Amino acid sequence: MDQATKDILTSLGDVSTGFIDEARAAAKDIKIPQTAWCKAHGFANEKEYKEKAAAEGKITYHTHYCFPNNEKMVTEMADMQKRLEDAGLALDRFGVSLDSRMAFPPEMRDPNQEKNGLYLPTQAEWDEVASFEFSTPHFGDNMIGSPASFDSCCKALSAGVTTMGNMSQFFGWDYPEFPDVEKRAQATMKAIAVMAEKKAEGAMIHSNLDDGYGDKTTDMSELIAMALFEKYIIEDLMGAKIAHSFGDMFHSPYKRLVFLSALKKVHGDGVFGSMVFSNKLGRQHENLDWNDAHLCMCMLYDMAGQVHYKTGHAVTVMADRGLDDLVTNEELVRKLALAKQLEDYLPEVLKTIDFDAIDAKADELVKKGTEIKEKGLAFLARFIDIKNPYAVTLAIKKIGVEALLAAAEEGMEVDTIPTDTRLWAH
Repeated sequence: MDQATKDILTSLGDVSTGFIDEARAAAKDIKIPQTAWCKAHGFANEKEYKEKAAAEGKITYHTHYCFPNNEKMVTEMADMQKRLEDAGLALDRFGVSLDSRMAFPPEMRDPNQEKNGLYLPTQAEWDEVASFEFSTPHFGDNMIGSPASFDSCCKALSAGVTTMGNMSQFFGWDYPEFPDVEKRAQATMKAIAVMAEKKAEGAMIHSNLDDGYGDKTTDMSELIAMALFEKYIIEDLMGAKIAHSFGDMFHSPYKRLVFLSALKKVHGDGVFGSMVFSNKLGRQHENLDWNDAHLCMCMLYDMAGQVHYKTGHAVTVMADRGLDDLVTNEELVRKLALAKQLEDYLPEVLKTIDFDAIDAKADELVKKGTEIKEKGLAFLARFIDIKNPYAVTLAIKKIGVEALLAAAEEGMEVDTIPTDTRLWAH
């Protein structure tokens, strides 16, 4: 352990958590309605639907929109609904990119700034995102983990949206415009407290592990360790529900299945997934039309994983351009049609997969990841109260993920399966 890390942890001192209790009390005033999709399909919330779909072995689908503004969203979603109806297809859920201002408390937002995503200053705008009967929304970037965590969480729940993230971004992202880490951590913990109070109503905190830790980990066991740290804070200490996501940086179909199996072992039976993303590493950038092969590989193995492990992850339908405001509904519908055709091959594909071998390798990841997590907590316990969720969260953020892993892994042999991020970089 270097002296700088020691000095940071020593300086934390006594960390009060009274604001968490205040947030729990405020949560009692929040009423969660059904989104238009949940109401139209007869489900109390998205998690209830996921549980039913997973039990039946039904594949659910997700896509992501980068609408440049709210007006474009309304127009494009009306067009998408018609295209899906004409094609006889269903898109279960969708994510949206929020305007960058939405990461900050309302008083810091400039209403005159040009929009670069959805800008939701009032409850009415949040409600509008949840007003589409053909698909139910997910909020990811710049939500829980941002300086505006508490305010955004409360408004999203009040619109009926019960799955939101992105917790890993608290540890993996920085906001130079908002350097006050303590206030950002407090806003995040208040949002987690609210989600804990609403867990019985389906509230799940999404965390895209690749997004927060992909460039900070060298081995898949370290990614599992970070999932375990998050689970410890959010579930064990705070009583909320974590929904782990991955896939952005998994090029290997084998590793996609191994990691899903490992997450299943971490979480046990029951639905805990938000979505599994298609991989960014192998995407063609010069020959966009060639990306069908890349997408179909991701989707086919992700479908197989859902049929076998039943974790509730929606399979992501991704356009050739990736996340881009130039993506068209026509293309997304075509990709969804491809996915539905792939489903026909699943029974035979499943016969070719040795899930016992997948699970055995996943056991190695979980064993090593658990060791890293336990040693990391023991290291933190030398400086802070590790039963205090705010203290743990603040400590990890202040020293950084890489310093935490280095301290936890001192004297260990970690390599189990190198992350594709590291292999691709070389």
